Amino acid sequence: MNRKAIAKTTAVLLIAVIIVVILIGAGAYYLTLPGPTPTPTPAPTPTPKPTPTPTIGPTPSPTPTPKPTPTPAPTPTPTPGPTPTPKPVTLIVGTTDSVELTLDPAQAYDYFGWCILQQIAGTLVSVKPGSETGTDYDPDLAVSWTFSDDLKTWDFDLRQGVMLPDGKEFDATYVKYSFDRAIALIPSIPEGAPTGLGYDLIINRTEVVSKYKVRFYLNSPFSAFLGILSCRASAIVDPQYAPIAQVNYTEGDARASTPSAFLGPYILSKWSRVAGRDVEIRLEANPNYWNLASGYPKVKTVIFKFYSDAASLRLAIEAGDVDMAFRHISATDVLDLEKNPNLKVWWGTGTFVQYFVFQTKRPPFDDRRARVAVAAAFNRKTVCETVFLGLSKPLYSIIPPGMLGHTEAFNKIGDANYTLTRSLLAELGYSETNKLKFDLWYESSGHYPSSEDQAVLYKEALEASGVIEVTLKNADWASYKANRDNEIMDAYVYGWYPDYVDPDDYSFLYWATWLHTNYANTSPDAYQQQLALYNEARGTLNTTRRVELYAEIDEIAVEQCSVVPLWSGSAWAVTKPNVSGIYLDITQDMRYWLISKD
Repeated sequence: MNRKAIAKTTAVLLIAVIIVVILIGAGAYYLTLPGPTPTPTPAPTPTPKPTPTPTIGPTPSPTPTPKPTPTPAPTPTPTPGPTPTPKPVTLIVGTTDSVELTLDPAQAYDYFGWCILQQIAGTLVSVKPGSETGTDYDPDLAVSWTFSDDLKTWDFDLRQGVMLPDGKEFDATYVKYSFDRAIALIPSIPEGAPTGLGYDLIINRTEVVSKYKVRFYLNSPFSAFLGILSCRASAIVDPQYAPIAQVNYTEGDARASTPSAFLGPYILSKWSRVAGRDVEIRLEANPNYWNLASGYPKVKTVIFKFYSDAASLRLAIEAGDVDMAFRHISATDVLDLEKNPNLKVWWGTGTFVQYFVFQTKRPPFDDRRARVAVAAAFNRKTVCETVFLGLSKPLYSIIPPGMLGHTEAFNKIGDANYTLTRSLLAELGYSETNKLKFDLWYESSGHYPSSEDQAVLYKEALEASGVIEVTLKNADWASYKANRDNEIMDAYVYGWYPDYVDPDDYSFLYWATWLHTNYANTSPDAYQQQLALYNEARGTLNTTRRVELYAEIDEIAVEQCSVVPLWSGSAWAVTKPNVSGIYLDITQDMRYWLISKD
């Protein structure tokens, strides 16, 4: 290399060194500059004194309560990234069901009414989808909770940033108002869910501790309180649409037809009824739903179409008129549809129970021997095998199989035990020439599955004893309930879907006041014994002891037979193959926001 080239190279290297030095200096200077101002993190807000919220009705004086003991509650992990939107698809659901009367949590006490409320309303806690016990609680509008050692004081920390459609933020005042209203309406809505569940007997008062904390004071220890809070009677309402009066269906105005605060995954956008029966219900995705970031609801729109009977519903799902058929496809049809390659059948746990009820205030069933005699003549197995093709199981306790406290107590009486039937009725003067005669009622409008087919077999089994004569009578659901309340039916078939999955929500059926059996008056000693056992079971978390207590209640029930368990069913739904995400778990809930349609 010549000198000229060397000089040129040297100059280039010198310039490069100078540039590097300048860059290093500039970088050092830049590092000394202040960085971007971080977004300030607000300091924890001190817990204010309880906010005085107007109480509906008299408020008892505060009583000292022990310091709440924390219990673990799962905390959902926020999903990062942009908020997904529901798929712009519509899920069409066919059903033979209908809202019984209202979508007001202070009144609604029917399966389908609660189903719709579950989609549009929020509760503090909910049962984890797929739960095998029904007692696995997830945070919903509450993110955590604690309770006192005596189970009488329960605190709930509320989810923050949850918005109502009008732009207001959900807080503890909405919770207090919802429960105060439910209890205040009990006298004027005696057949409502809060009445049947005894909210006024359970809850002493609800208190706003702070904006995002609410406290419940209970009248007595109650181990199943989370179950109560997860049910639709505990749905949060919006005071703007929830006066201290029952909210009824308003034609052409879905928003005015429910007091729900619309804190669920959907909002009610359309509700059409004719002559007390639903014609169409439409749900639209709630743009303010707190769990929208997790991808729920999966579909934007859910439309319910209503059919007069199971046969029509089957035709609709086969023809592709609906994407999903749920309640009530008959047992015969569902087994047949399972063979159809163009459809999918979903099977699940059943906690629905059917039972037989006696009016005990007048002869012949004011005498327990007559009740036991009839109970002994039932043939549960024939009904389960003939009507339900083995998809239901004989039931010998009011608590269904698989649940804490279930027994086989009524096996003591047996099935088609005609020897016992004749013996007891002989004591009362009945015989083959002087038969015990009574009317057996069943509902005729599809509220329960295959009611007429069941009733025919009950009649056959009872009359096979040779000493009983039965006249079958029926009524549509509205009339059936009126007959029950007016106490005109000697004996009738009834059913139960759980309000919450706990034996506490089944065992009381032996003396439930809304069944109008008058059992507490006819057999006061037995009733008081059962009630004492029931209340003890409510007040303990000791599982072993609870099992013992429910078994004792069953033993008394066998002796009295005010209510006789018949069978428990399984659950099923039928869909097109492109539908997924269905959970048919022990709750019997259908969570439509989890369902996808490809």
